[in-house]
Amino acid sequence: MNTRPTAWVDPFIGTESPGHCLIGPYLPYSIVRLGPDSIRPQPSNGYEIAKPIRRFSHTHVSGTGGGGRYGNVGLLPFGGLPRFEAESTGKEGEAASAGYYTVKLAPWNIEVELTSTPRVGVHRYRFPAGETANLLIDVGSVVQVGADHPGEDTGYSTGGFCEFVSETELIGRGDFRGGWGHKFPYSVYFYAKFDAPATSRLVRNAAGMFPKLAVDGPNCMAVAHFGDIPELNVQVGISYVSIAKARENVERETAGRGFDDIRASAAAEWDRYLSRIEVEGGTEEQRKLFYTLFTRLVCMPSDLGVDDENAFWKSGKRHFTDFYALWDSVRNANSLISLFDPKLHVDMLNCLLDIADHIGWIPDAWIQGHSAMIQGGSSADILLSEAAQKGFAGIDYEKALLQMRKNNEVESPDPWLYGRHLCEYRDNGYLSTNIRKNCVSRHMEYAYQDWCIGHLAERLGQTDVAETYYESSRKLWNLWREDIRFFAPKHPNGEWANPFEPGKCYADSWNDPYFYEGTSWQWSFSAHHDFAGLVERHGGAEAFVRHLDRFFEEGHFYPKETMLHVPYLYHYAGRPDRSADRVREILAARYRPELGGLPDNEDMGCQSAFYLCGAIGLYPVMGQDLYLLSAPLFRRTAIRLGEDGGELVIETEGADPGADGVRIAAATLNGAPLDRAWVRHAEIAGAGGAVLRLTLAASPSDWGAGEERVPPSPLRELRNRSRSRIESEVGSGSGQ
Repeated sequence: MNTRPTAWVDPFIGTESPGHCLIGPYLPYSIVRLGPDSIRPQPSNGYEIAKPIRRFSHTHVSGTGGGGRYGNVGLLPFGGLPRFEAESTGKEGEAASAGYYTVKLAPWNIEVELTSTPRVGVHRYRFPAGETANLLIDVGSVVQVGADHPGEDTGYSTGGFCEFVSETELIGRGDFRGGWGHKFPYSVYFYAKFDAPATSRLVRNAAGMFPKLAVDGPNCMAVAHFGDIPELNVQVGISYVSIAKARENVERETAGRGFDDIRASAAAEWDRYLSRIEVEGGTEEQRKLFYTLFTRLVCMPSDLGVDDENAFWKSGKRHFTDFYALWDSVRNANSLISLFDPKLHVDMLNCLLDIADHIGWIPDAWIQGHSAMIQGGSSADILLSEAAQKGFAGIDYEKALLQMRKNNEVESPDPWLYGRHLCEYRDNGYLSTNIRKNCVSRHMEYAYQDWCIGHLAERLGQTDVAETYYESSRKLWNLWREDIRFFAPKHPNGEWANPFEPGKCYADSWNDPYFYEGTSWQWSFSAHHDFAGLVERHGGAEAFVRHLDRFFEEGHFYPKETMLHVPYLYHYAGRPDRSADRVREILAARYRPELGGLPDNEDMGCQSAFYLCGAIGLYPVMGQDLYLLSAPLFRRTAIRLGEDGGELVIETEGADPGADGVRIAAATLNGAPLDRAWVRHAEIAGAGGAVLRLTLAASPSDWGAGEERVPPSPLRELRNRSRSRIESEVGSGSGQ
């Protein structure tokens, strides 16, 4: 690729609602995600571009909804007399690129530049002639989302301290509680190094200002006054373990280096990482979206290293925080990452198993040393089963199976944080309306996870366990209402809940009693282990195509995590051409290179992965070793299969990929004809890589069409296997 990938990265894309991505600098999976925070109330990412800037803080979540968390250790340069009430009144010249952000703050005309390393935020402030230089360090800084309750739904400062240990150094710790997922407290340690001595220093907390160099309590702040200097450089090490670690992070990553050198290194690291997927062709807008969303895909979780930044235990395992949450990323992001960074993918799964060793349960969300809100079931069950199917080595699958089984065999003391609402699911075969939130959608997710458990058990040779869980996975259909052909709620006595309208849910849909963040119309396509059974229940392939068409034409679809696979379900009715039409329509209409260019919260890579996978024409089926093919947007894509692997090359010929109505007319895989619109992981991700060559046509095509070419559907495969076994046994018996 002639142009560096970072040339296409625009950090402004998706920063405004509902995307909530970060405009400031970060690196792949870094702890430090540095950037501006606007005045309160704030969105979950801390920043609204139309508002004045309040602070530049070092920790953020990207792409989430829910209450505020992080926005910790906030800095603000300002002019005039040293004071604690300084506020920016405006800004100009705001610009950003991969690993860099800059803005000029009014009313002082101070030029701010930010860059970062994995654990250090790097600031450069340039003050106009005649303006005195001050720096406010807000130790209690935290993002607070409007209408949420501090300490409950959104963050607040509970304590901490800061201390000037020299004229050029400030140390401290901020203590916080609140935010999406859980209410457990957490702490952030910092070490700040100035390249000029402070001529006066002030400290205060919520009670007021103190005539000394150290202060403790909630909402600690410090002000350093530097007099009349043209430039101030500040390096802020961040740690979740200790001040010593924060200092060590500065010494290891930035000490002795200038701002421009660190900025160049950040850009180079982004170029290196983004080069794992190289695309050719497409429009400028498509390339800009592709590489910008690639940076969003790898923003979270934060890499804590091996026995380094995990504050809770040492185990010799690489650890991560801010799985925010697997329920989102499992839809597509983890599968995509497993292609281009398989080592990282394995390390993440081993991290989850190590957490289970220490807390007793596999988390679905993991934030600052605690399991967080489960939105459905245990998504890790899906990922671990998928990893085994794809042949990833280095995972203790025996241990994984025991932890996965625990979800369906041991009652959880707190299903909000781990495990399941097990009693009814086990005893009645479904979650009833006794479960006050999301009973139907949870039931559906439990059933798929049971299939994943069964499949892993089968791979490990535990046939009896596999059969038990395969049978349990058939509970999916216990909440299928044949009379309306939708999944629906059922009372404990077995009667359907009425009245029931498949197209409606609560306005605050996360609190809906039946379906989480959606309607039955939207959830009733989530039959991942039995798409074939879903097609049959709608009356066959043609009827299912009509049902899908109605779903889109009546406006039930929008790009929400739980619906991102639905455009591809035409594959299971033998119509991959219709999948291609829907996917390209969605990519063009719903994803734009704009501030508000994402259709929903980015949600830990799932929105980004949907665009990336659609653009390259290769979409994963979560929990399985399948990828569904559609016409890509690019002429050529090369995916490096890890540091030591080969390449998966997807090439097109024939019609321009950008033309309207483009479909796949023919295909070869490693030179051999391919007549189906799906491939298995082993076919494309072997040690030598693979070449997938697609012939495109801007006209109707029956390539991959027909019932005999539909992707495998797990429960149908099991039904066929059982039928073959019975026929074999009957045949054997009749011959005696």
